[in-house]
Amino acid sequence: MTRSRIATRRDFLTQGLGLVGVGTVLPNFLVHTALAGQQTQGGDHRVVVLVEMSGGNDGPSALVPYAMDGYHRLRKMTRISEQQVIRLNDEVGLNPNLRPFKELHDQGKFAAIPGVGYPNPNYSHEQAMYIWHSGDPTKRLNIYDSGGGAGGGGRSDAVGWIGRYADSTFKDASDTQPTIAVGGTGSRFWLMEAHHRPCLNIEDPAAFGFRYGQTEPLYQRLNAVDAAKQNQIAELEYITHTVMQANATSQRIQEAAVRAKTNTANYPGSGLGNSLRTVGALIGGGLSTRVFFVRQGGYDTHSGQRGGHDNLMADLSNSIAAFHRDMTNQGNANRVLIMTFSEFGRTVAENNSQGTDHGSATPMFIVGNGVKAGVHGHHPSYEHFNPQGHFIPTRDFRSVYAAVLEKWLGTQSQPILGGTFAQLDCIA
Repeated sequence: MTRSRIATRRDFLTQGLGLVGVGTVLPNFLVHTALAGQQTQGGDHRVVVLVEMSGGNDGPSALVPYAMDGYHRLRKMTRISEQQVIRLNDEVGLNPNLRPFKELHDQGKFAAIPGVGYPNPNYSHEQAMYIWHSGDPTKRLNIYDSGGGAGGGGRSDAVGWIGRYADSTFKDASDTQPTIAVGGTGSRFWLMEAHHRPCLNIEDPAAFGFRYGQTEPLYQRLNAVDAAKQNQIAELEYITHTVMQANATSQRIQEAAVRAKTNTANYPGSGLGNSLRTVGALIGGGLSTRVFFVRQGGYDTHSGQRGGHDNLMADLSNSIAAFHRDMTNQGNANRVLIMTFSEFGRTVAENNSQGTDHGSATPMFIVGNGVKAGVHGHHPSYEHFNPQGHFIPTRDFRSVYAAVLEKWLGTQSQPILGGTFAQLDCIA
């Protein structure tokens, strides 16, 4: 922590509980106030689990356009043969390592959306992910601004589309923790940044909680705030409210960690598998959370792509299939939706290193009992692409966001997305 004091609500979010983790220090006067008997209530509310495929997923290696001549002509080392493809329709099929997705598809629980992107795509990891997290293609991240943003860098006004959802829907709901990120989130974490309802970040649920020390800098700075000063009262009330939520949630989280260890859904032992196992336990524990975020890295496949990408596909599908089984076993499958996204796709043609470079237009996958199964749309053309060798997107990501917000979460999308976008008909 570089600043010497916490004077405002925003300071507290970025230095204090904007990301709550192991060993967070709180002053005694706030802790005592926080123990007000608040409980985190579960219910029959709907839940979205967002899976970030970080690095830039190569769309044609995941949702394979096996019927396009250009794919076979421009892909040699990264190409998946027509015999290996798991066909979904006459145009596209799945990577052979995504067989669990085909099983879900045949049960009416899997949807694929080809060629998702936005106008004038950006090919920088940080900028592109910021766009997907913010939900606004016009946004640009000031990477030289070290202040603000839970990721430790970027604009101080960074607010994600899920953060805006949490702000607008749960601003006055004191018993609800609307968003939780599970596992390592890397440096890019703007999706759930909010003005009023901060996200909890849980890397180790078994150790999640608070300790109370009197020598740590955060303790000293917070205790230095004079509660008697009228101009601090509003900020103290906000801090107390935030702490109260976190304390009420921490016991549930630790209990969920115990349940996760005994889960019988056979999750993979990967980072993604473990993160989804924890999410499953939190949902089973009755948390009031509406949106969970997990991350799978490794998709920046500039060289030697085929083997590594195939392994990622296996991990992705096995982890999500295990999570869906978990939800089914719990009786929660009807209220949980899983959605994947990546910051961008890859180039139309492979490079000379048996890989692909940063491009545009990548598929999204949605899993759950509430989806309209099938392929929604068409793969970008292999004959007509931009001069840089990048696909032309066939679907704006905001049409998917709008569908999830309105048809699944039951909230108006226009104030959150800053405009009206035709909702993709992918939710039952």
